Amino acid sequence: MLLADRQLFPSVSVGITLNHDTHESAEDLLREAHVAVHRAKQGGRHRFEIFDAALHQQVVHQLDLEGELRNALQNGEFEPYFQPIVRLEDGAIVGHESLLRWHHPRRGLLAPGAFLAVAEESGCIAQIDWQIFERTCAMLACQPQGGAYYTINVSPQHFRSPKLARRLLEMIARHGVAPQRLRVEITESAVLEDPDLVLRTLNDLREAGVLAVLDDFGTGYSSLSYLHRFPLRCIKIDRSFVEAMRSGQEGGSEAVIRAVLAMSSALDMDVIAEGIETRQQQDALLALGCP
Repeated sequence: MLLADRQLFPSVSVGITLNHDTHESAEDLLREAHVAVHRAKQGGRHRFEIFDAALHQQVVHQLDLEGELRNALQNGEFEPYFQPIVRLEDGAIVGHESLLRWHHPRRGLLAPGAFLAVAEESGCIAQIDWQIFERTCAMLACQPQGGAYYTINVSPQHFRSPKLARRLLEMIARHGVAPQRLRVEITESAVLEDPDLVLRTLNDLREAGVLAVLDDFGTGYSSLSYLHRFPLRCIKIDRSFVEAMRSGQEGGSEAVIRAVLAMSSALDMDVIAEGIETRQQQDALLALGCP
């Protein structure tokens, strides 16, 4: 296709549904076709999908789950669970990571994997996050001053707002928490999405005393350029590298951890290894110099 002196190569994703006696209106057919084309795009585009019973069940489940999420927000069913951050040398607890959990009235305690995708698609995730942030700060306010710090996971979509730093600092002040006792965890995708805005946000937080932690380092782009550009205090080594040590797999897991430790030392950053489950892993990390 030639358009404004440019040669374009358009493609198409197709969603198909078949008319049955169960359809009561044209809107039913359009809705199903829309779901099918959405699945085609998720599958990589340039393809077609036919609406079937499995897709129908998925849609019904997603609609039900979205309604339950909104009720859960109103009922305060989301809670932070605190995972300790431990000094390997002597076992002292130096901090806690605030992890999202849902106390579902029928299904019990749910981890994010059971509902996070629907929460993001429905737009509920921002409200859920702020509910967790508030509860974390409330919990922190009850702890002795000068104790362990707490980290909160701040997803990339929050960093799209220029008001993030101000809102976080207002929340901290409202609960009477010292800023030095709260840290924000960010992912590489958040840093790469809008580097200038993220840099301003992290600088504002750092000036107030709130430090930043880079989560899951080594699983994404792992660009060295932003490690010295952004005000990061700590790097978290992804659990996949620690898991490889536990299972005794051959490969570069130990070499990667050694490189991250050397780099963080040169940049004066802390390091946290995620997913340590055995004494063997602990001893191996201690031998490498991981704190």
